[in-house]
Amino acid sequence: MKSSVLSLAIPLALQCIGGAQAGVVTSEPRASIRNGTVYGLRDRVWNQDFFLGIPYAQPPVGPLRFRPAQPLTGRNVKIQAKKYGPHCHGLGSDQIGYEQSEDCLSLSIVRPAGTKPNAKLPVAVWIHGGGFQGGGGPDKRYNMTFMVDQSVKIGSPIIGLTLNYRLNVLGFLSGSEVYGTQNLNLGLRDQRLALHWIKENIKGFGGDPAKVTIFGESAGGFAVGAQQIAFGGRDDKLFRGVIQQSGTPIFYNDNYSPFYAQKNFDKLANDVGCADATSPLDCLRTIPIADILGAESGYWWPVTDGQFLAEYGSEALKHGRFVKVPTITGTTSDEGASFGAIGANNDSDIAKWLEYNSAWSPATIQKILDIYPADISIPPKENYTGHDDGTSLNGLFYHRAAAIVGDVMFIASRRLTAERLVEHKVPVWSFRFAALTNGRDHFEMAGHFTEVAFVFHNLNGDGYNGPYDNGNPLGGPKADEYKELAGLMCHNWIRFIAHGDPRVGSGPSEMKWHPYGTERKQALFDIKSGSTSFVEIDDYRKNEIALINEYTLQMHR
Repeated sequence: MKSSVLSLAIPLALQCIGGAQAGVVTSEPRASIRNGTVYGLRDRVWNQDFFLGIPYAQPPVGPLRFRPAQPLTGRNVKIQAKKYGPHCHGLGSDQIGYEQSEDCLSLSIVRPAGTKPNAKLPVAVWIHGGGFQGGGGPDKRYNMTFMVDQSVKIGSPIIGLTLNYRLNVLGFLSGSEVYGTQNLNLGLRDQRLALHWIKENIKGFGGDPAKVTIFGESAGGFAVGAQQIAFGGRDDKLFRGVIQQSGTPIFYNDNYSPFYAQKNFDKLANDVGCADATSPLDCLRTIPIADILGAESGYWWPVTDGQFLAEYGSEALKHGRFVKVPTITGTTSDEGASFGAIGANNDSDIAKWLEYNSAWSPATIQKILDIYPADISIPPKENYTGHDDGTSLNGLFYHRAAAIVGDVMFIASRRLTAERLVEHKVPVWSFRFAALTNGRDHFEMAGHFTEVAFVFHNLNGDGYNGPYDNGNPLGGPKADEYKELAGLMCHNWIRFIAHGDPRVGSGPSEMKWHPYGTERKQALFDIKSGSTSFVEIDDYRKNEIALINEYTLQMHR
């Protein structure tokens, strides 16, 4: 998303095995897969088995660089899965503290200890975000230990899985030289191959290949949606449910054609000496990886390629060309608070951002400015009364910019997605996360990514020590309230993964999360004083968001 893309790269921390502290390893669990046997670790503290860094594809190096990942070959292979693999090469703070490698296509599995091959447990597959520029499955914030632990405690045990996929130039190289070669959107194709690996092999770990749910946040949320609409909505029976957090099949930016990045391709080829080669693409496969990464050819992300992504997500949803499975979709209340720091001091500054970050015409941009009143605010003004309102740092029109930017990037698409799923009679639950987490300024409130720690039941804030974090988001004086909300959210996610419906098995005192339906009901997750999580009607900024969605196609998404 051009100038804002690195804001999607959330900071990381060092990888770990198991929970906050690895327990005593006393045995070596194993699992049979199509190609051989995987040997893992047993943690007696968490009573879990870990299978870490399992390769799901051949290394995408040398002649396989800039090509779709290839399935593993060989038989009777012994895989020592006792250490997380490296992140894929990427950009931004999500890479800090992690080894990176071109040979990075691996996945990791956490299961209740001693799970038998015939257990047929539901499987949760997390696809990380990071703007398609950075991130990785080994990120401590995505540790599946806590969610798997909670699943056992509430009587709905699941298996948790995280994966890596290629990023930035190695995952999303495009241009005329790449178009027509079936080598576009490689990062999304990596995810697809991983899902096929899971379908073929998860039974050996005690999982049920017919009970797989994929979930992700931000770029990961879009990736989940992309798997739904892939190949014209072809259902390969890879998943039975999806959870989209701050991302949907409708891309958060313009989902351009492969030719839009031609200048980037040309610059890359020129910088590494491939511009005059008979096949610049073949030439790029021979260049040292350090030279590829050092070329600084810009940002690369998914394109509408006519194959994997045959059309814009909005059109796929409109015409029913997507895998129709039960869905959870949602955003934070104040998405734009994380992206509205564009230095806007007047209408002209906001218009310039829209011109640069969208394909909207000047007339459409003016309509957007006209319908969003000058005093509109994200977050609402009452949330930061008595505090620095952020304008000294982010521009006098910061809060108005936050309202527009957040709706354009995430919230409008979430609402349109929920509406389309209802039209196609797909069970869908929607949510809005509104809690102010520990360490955040009041003028930011529930910004992008803030719900993730609650979903993963990460009570200790493992991994939240990056350069843009403020400590444990679930710590501080409201830790007890955060713990209660984390339990509510994590358990809803687990029940959906286990049963396809977040209401199944809920306690009598818990919020009943109604399907979205024609009444537009959605869950509001919050800890505000005097209120608790409850169901609301999804009609805030009704006219403003409707206008954005009216011009979705003009936005090339």
